[in-house]
Amino acid sequence: MTLIGVALAGCAQEPPVRPSPAPAFASEAEAFAAAEEIYRAYNDALNARLQGEDTPDPQTFLTGLALEGDIDAQNALQSWGIRSVGTTTISSFRGLEANTPSTTPVVTAHVCIDVTDLRVVDADGRDVTPADRGDVVAQHVTFVYVGSDPMVADEASADESSC
Repeated sequence: MTLIGVALAGCAQEPPVRPSPAPAFASEAEAFAAAEEIYRAYNDALNARLQGEDTPDPQTFLTGLALEGDIDAQNALQSWGIRSVGTTTISSFRGLEANTPSTTPVVTAHVCIDVTDLRVVDADGRDVTPADRGDVVAQHVTFVYVGSDPMVADEASADESSC
């Protein structure tokens, strides 16, 4: 055994030096553009869900609190016997902050969503959309990077007058 250990000792190598991960984006503008692209794809997936399509699944764009919130919302809508129909449109996307060049990037943005064509209906198909709901919803959205891809990590209502 000692002979094998001595023979192998000369073959031992130091572990390879791995470069630290490169930041997911080189500039704030690049980070905002990537986040906007993902949010628009997410909105398209939500619209597909509203049309009864299974793909793309909006949850593939979510992580953390945003994913938990979507799961909870879908369960609540089902238990209440209501559903959303129609479509939504991103009317504006404004990047707020991007921590470049961090290796764990976080991007925040203010998003205005036009919900004019989105209705809430009950099991009988009656429109039960709240009468006082506006035509635009403002959201403060936080994105985190999972690997090289930004994902929606949290969404919170923002002041609609900012849209």
